[in-house]
Amino acid sequence: MSTAVPAPVPRTVFLDIDGTLVTYGNVLPDSAVRAIREARAAGHRVYVCTGRSRAEMPETIWQIGLDGMIGGNGAYVEDAGQVLLHQRLSREQCEEIVSWLRRRGLDFYLEANSGLYASPTFRDTARLAIRAYAVGKGAEGARSMEVDDVFPDMVFTEELVRDDVNKISFLLRAPEADLTAARRELPDLVIGSWGGSGHDPLFGDASCAGVSKRHAIDVLLAHRGADRRQAVAFGDAAVDIEMLEYCGTGVAMGNGALAVKEAANLVTDDVENDGLAKALRRLGLTE
Repeated sequence: MSTAVPAPVPRTVFLDIDGTLVTYGNVLPDSAVRAIREARAAGHRVYVCTGRSRAEMPETIWQIGLDGMIGGNGAYVEDAGQVLLHQRLSREQCEEIVSWLRRRGLDFYLEANSGLYASPTFRDTARLAIRAYAVGKGAEGARSMEVDDVFPDMVFTEELVRDDVNKISFLLRAPEADLTAARRELPDLVIGSWGGSGHDPLFGDASCAGVSKRHAIDVLLAHRGADRRQAVAFGDAAVDIEMLEYCGTGVAMGNGALAVKEAANLVTDDVENDGLAKALRRLGLTE
């Protein structure tokens, strides 16, 4: 008598995008595309869990085949086209943040699912930060990169108070001082930071209270009746640590910050060196 082999337990996979799914030069490795498709074909569900809002999700990423997304660092949750959560800044909160940033002399852009919105001066003020973000492996031409290359659909306008904003990202001149001041002046908001391949903070960001990747993952798993012990999270930056620790398996990219690697169960290769595909295979999620 033959013994039936039990089917593998379906896993839920959460992928950061920048520095994890794509390189800091915004290159999507073919190996990552193949591996994600294999994992989904094997019955596993795959979501991106990113600081990007839906407007920053190009069709090339959706075409990989995804079950949904967590955007805005947890402000937005979508599963199979159904919106499960959307925490937006109120118009009053947006106005408060914009007023403070202007007083401090920090340029910024609004991140909404409808688009990205910045003042016309952002093209010039953000140029050096954009280039610093992209410098590194896989970022050819970073030293001549322009804001329009990174954000081709950004809307430049002076109308920068809205009621559909997920979060607001702002340039940092003196990172430690600017972030400390933001947390002091905007105490009811979540203030974070992000950078590029070197993981030095280049931008700060402001979100609604309670926004986090961990909370968003909890909302999605509860909706699906899935166990977080069977969830796998991939990331490279400090904002990803909480989801790596919350999920049953946390994977740090080889290009990740040291603190991310220390929080992970597994450290894979760099994003440029097929790190995502190698980890999915090592975890038995692909053939």
